[in-house]
Amino acid sequence: MPIILRCLLIVPCLFIAMSGFCSAAEPKPIAYRGARILTAAGKVFDPGTLLVEGGKIVAVGMMDDVAIPDGAEVHDAAGKVIIPGLVDTHSHLGVYSRPAISSNSDGNEMTGPVQSVVRALDSLNPFDPGIRMANAGGVTTANIMPGSGNVIGGQTIYVKLRGHTPEQMWIASPDMLGGLKMANGENPKRSYGSKGKAPGTRMKIAALQRAEFLKAIDYRREWDGYRKKLAAGEEVSPPDVDLGLEALVEVLQKKRTVHFHSHRADDLLTTMRLKDEFDFDLVIQHGTESYKIIDEIARHGVPVSMTILDSPGGKAEVVQFLEECGAELAAAGVKVLVNTDDPVTESRFMLRTAAIAVRGGLPEDIALKAVTLHGAEVMHLDDRLGSLEAGKDADFVVLSGPPFSIYARVLETYIDGQRVFDLADESERLFQTGGFAVRDKSQIPPAKPLVAPLQVVEAPTPPTGATEADLQSTEFVILAGRLHTVAGESIDDGAVHVRDGKIVFAGPRAELEIAAGIPVVAATEVSPGLIDAHSVVPLEGEYNIRADQDSNEESDPNQADVRVLDGFNPSEPLLQFLLQQGITTVHACPGRANVIAGLSGVFHTYGRTPESMTIRFPQAMLFNLGEWPKETYDGRKPRTRMGTASLIREALTGASNFSRKKKPDQDADDVPNRDLKQEALTSVLEKKVPALFCAQRGDDIMTALRLTKEFKLEAMIALAADGYLVADQIKTANVPVIVHPTMQRVGGMETYRSFLGNAAALADHKIPIAIGSGVETYVPKTRVIRHEAAMAMVYGLGRARALAAVTLDAAKILNIDDRYGSLEPGKVADIVLYDGDPFEHKTQVTHVIVDGRLVYRRADQPRIPLAQRQFYFSPNIPCCLD
Repeated sequence: MPIILRCLLIVPCLFIAMSGFCSAAEPKPIAYRGARILTAAGKVFDPGTLLVEGGKIVAVGMMDDVAIPDGAEVHDAAGKVIIPGLVDTHSHLGVYSRPAISSNSDGNEMTGPVQSVVRALDSLNPFDPGIRMANAGGVTTANIMPGSGNVIGGQTIYVKLRGHTPEQMWIASPDMLGGLKMANGENPKRSYGSKGKAPGTRMKIAALQRAEFLKAIDYRREWDGYRKKLAAGEEVSPPDVDLGLEALVEVLQKKRTVHFHSHRADDLLTTMRLKDEFDFDLVIQHGTESYKIIDEIARHGVPVSMTILDSPGGKAEVVQFLEECGAELAAAGVKVLVNTDDPVTESRFMLRTAAIAVRGGLPEDIALKAVTLHGAEVMHLDDRLGSLEAGKDADFVVLSGPPFSIYARVLETYIDGQRVFDLADESERLFQTGGFAVRDKSQIPPAKPLVAPLQVVEAPTPPTGATEADLQSTEFVILAGRLHTVAGESIDDGAVHVRDGKIVFAGPRAELEIAAGIPVVAATEVSPGLIDAHSVVPLEGEYNIRADQDSNEESDPNQADVRVLDGFNPSEPLLQFLLQQGITTVHACPGRANVIAGLSGVFHTYGRTPESMTIRFPQAMLFNLGEWPKETYDGRKPRTRMGTASLIREALTGASNFSRKKKPDQDADDVPNRDLKQEALTSVLEKKVPALFCAQRGDDIMTALRLTKEFKLEAMIALAADGYLVADQIKTANVPVIVHPTMQRVGGMETYRSFLGNAAALADHKIPIAIGSGVETYVPKTRVIRHEAAMAMVYGLGRARALAAVTLDAAKILNIDDRYGSLEPGKVADIVLYDGDPFEHKTQVTHVIVDGRLVYRRADQPRIPLAQRQFYFSPNIPCCLD
């Protein structure tokens, strides 16, 4: 072993010893008694006892079977769930620190495609707030990696998320040094091919990687020869040390695992081809299309670490992800893992990310292993962590309920027996809820009580002899185990009668007489069609290429004359996807690039033409404040926030001047020429069209309120990350808010103070609110408001207000509540049927009804035979695999 490596391995031990983490916890034993304990090792103890001492698990078992020593501290954990600490096998914590600004971007060394020599260790910022956020989500161990811009990105580091130096965090041993990040596909192609440099093709990516391993083999041969001669007593000079090739030799020696960023099926096959050639230890990272080549992956015995998002879209190589992928891989014997790729998905939501795989059919016991034991195994750390077994490190998480339920919260997180997160501690709570960056903590709303799930109901049995409603049915009855009308209290054993596109009846089943011959469809729970109150779909298509993006007309900062109606694509696959998630209505908006972005509109998600799908157009004139419009036009106004405000003020003043020149009794020769921009802005001044201000930061929200008052506008605010900090001012201005997606990333400076309780805080101020999916730029291309509302529900909004925020309250803000938003007689029959609680992670939408027609039935979605999976191509998004 080279001297430099021996030194590196000594250093972590010294630092950890100095910090107290070697003996981690106090020697006094601590017993956690009465919890349901999921060990991830196959056994479940309910009620159980976990006994910890000196940073190690001493015993775990049934509550009365574990002897508690005299003098031990006993914690009553009755009613709680204890699981192993979460192991994230793909993270960029500390190398892409928060806030996400250029000075914190240290994950990709983009000076050349081969960067074997660089180490994540040297970019790791232990003071990244994201690490504390990860603790708040139950993450205790992570594989922190360089990014995927290079064919060989550098050396990864396995860490525990504790300590104040990278050395204190590092888990290292002579037998397992960490990983080596490699990548193929779009990212390295785009990084260098776009500059006319290699690699520009997948062929060249593989050639560069192959060439480096061949160099490493030659390098190892030189050193082996040198050591052999030295052992024979010869005087010989050592070869030159090449630190980049040293890392590759460690891969060949299986002291370092290759973590290979790869999405597309052909790229996955390339990773395994290289594994066969050079016999290295491989973990596929992402594996988006792995369901297409399951047999090949299983034959190679390669684990797949999946990055899972709620919706498809973004890079071309990720649009074909299926949430059933993990279940299919596991059924074939492939070791499945779930990662966060933080900040792509946030570490504090890691359990929630794994729940998407559960929704796709992955058994919950395997899902738990996917975020604990399996990660430890592929990182070769399973002798120390990953499961709750005697002798292992005391890394564990205390939950309020089952790990994959929306209602469960991380209460405490422990590493080496020491508590690193406590929800009851107000300062630590903010790393789970957001708001940690707010200077004056008194501005942050207090904690709300935990939300309990409703009692489980079953789908009713249709009357004997009743036929099932189909796509041709114009009259039918829906039976619901639980009916959420939103107009009133939820009804157990409810029913809805639909005729000719309208709701005829919505109430208790006992009050409805079902005539013979009327088709019937049954579901566990039923709600109104969901309304996404702020979306860029379908103007933003599923592909991150210019040809598929139409939300931003970047030719001038004033685009008052553009209309979403003229860019609305009824055939956009993301629109179909949203329909399948129960979203029947979208408020389609221009993007965030321009100060005056254009006219929005409200549309159904199902139909053949924009006109047939239109519910309300125009809906609003969209004005953008903050960071985005400042950065759109290089060297042109606006470059500052005051420049942005002045452009809006000048445009509205110009429209006012234009309007004054158009008098009803004016001579035809004196009437000014038509001007679409001026006419559109005049309609805003005349309150025929509301002004929608997109603003995140508190000062930008205040600018929106100032402009609203100055020009006497009918206004709405969208996004409003800092809304809870200026709620009094918003309330005084009597302006409704379409709140950002609850789980928006705590990333750049505008969203750095994001707070999961924002919607609740605004609603508590009696401000009318809705929840929208907002604007996404990378992956995914949209969000699913049902899941965003669910997260708002458990962070203070509550069940009734959360459902209203994506149904009736959204309809009220959009001024369509006379026809939409609730299940009431006379309203349009936009209805969603579910196989469980609409807010639970694992619940699926089973049927969607738009305008009284059954337009989606999950059971009708095509299944993909194994032999045909390689030919599967979006937009035919199937529900399941065969």
